[in-house]
Amino acid sequence: MKKILIALIITLSFSVQALAQANSVGPRGASFWDTLPRGIPENAERGDIYWIHERDDAPSNARAWNVIYVSEGASGKLEYVSGEIYVPRIPSRSERKVLIWATGTTGTQDSCAPSRNELYRLDGSSRVPSIETFLARGYVVVMSDYQGSGTPGATAYLQGAQQAMASFDIARAARNLPEAMVGTDVGIYGFSQGGQTALWAAHIVEEYAPEFNLVGAVPLAPASRHLELSFYDLDIPVNSGYFIMRMAGLQVGHPELKLGDILTDVGLEQLTAQSWGCYEIFGSAAQLSEPYAKPEALEPGTAWRDWLEVNDEFLPISTSIPVLMIQGVEDVDVPYWLSREVLDDMCEQGNNVNYIEMEGADHFGVFYPGGILATDWFDARFAGETMQNNSCD
Repeated sequence: MKKILIALIITLSFSVQALAQANSVGPRGASFWDTLPRGIPENAERGDIYWIHERDDAPSNARAWNVIYVSEGASGKLEYVSGEIYVPRIPSRSERKVLIWATGTTGTQDSCAPSRNELYRLDGSSRVPSIETFLARGYVVVMSDYQGSGTPGATAYLQGAQQAMASFDIARAARNLPEAMVGTDVGIYGFSQGGQTALWAAHIVEEYAPEFNLVGAVPLAPASRHLELSFYDLDIPVNSGYFIMRMAGLQVGHPELKLGDILTDVGLEQLTAQSWGCYEIFGSAAQLSEPYAKPEALEPGTAWRDWLEVNDEFLPISTSIPVLMIQGVEDVDVPYWLSREVLDDMCEQGNNVNYIEMEGADHFGVFYPGGILATDWFDARFAGETMQNNSCD
């Protein structure tokens, strides 16, 4: 037993040295995210690591790093994005499988970015459901803050394709960490905004990241169709903050879109207020007593309508990629009937989908239960087992 422990210590020490030699160690504190160069080297590739530093809040069975890496921005040009990589402490003799966690809405202020915050909340819960279980089973878990969240520049909030690119590129970054020993088998699960990301990942993987074998996608309460959600939100006062922030995020990288065409002066003032806080400040928009939006900007033929329709085109998804979609019946943020529409469309295409509706669950009610269901589901997918209980049958 003593020899095993000594060998383990030597292995970990060697890994730390190899990690330091392979990648630059960035500064502690806000400078890690704030002091990045404006330009990207001409020879840069997606997934290249600019610098890293080790986190001190990883689960006891893992080590973790914050990472600044290269991905594609909303403008189509490469830019630096921040994210996190969690690696099991137990050494592996073979390449590890990767799970991408696609985070939900946190807010667009840089301080709201997940990598700038603790993994565990004050009540002891994790912001990444089932992360300890996945790490215990030998998976590397990676997650992106997405473009402009955490790092300088505007946040491309809810731009599905870009979020999926950032997610694959953090998996590529993990492959550049000697410690991670990452292979090409990948799964993705995500909540709300991250559910949209998971669906988009299944849409673009064959073209954008063909080196990866995407074994499955698990969208939890996916905010997947923003044109319909926008019309829906206009009738739900509590969702007005989502509408306002959605338009701000979708406008990034699209100079043809003018916020003044879709938001009133009241809406623009609320946008400024929301930019000073994280997720919890969205609720202040529910108190607006005057119109904040211009619905005519969503009519057919308008620039906003055209872009929203493009941003909703995450289908088709390869029929070889199984999907587990979980939705709460009492969800006000993403109504269950919208996820049912997505299910119907995937079934029509011939996808293999397991759809679960949770009675009594609101938007956040599927977060932890969905993560628990995802653990065994992904084990089976990585093992090559055929998914049972196809909801399309």
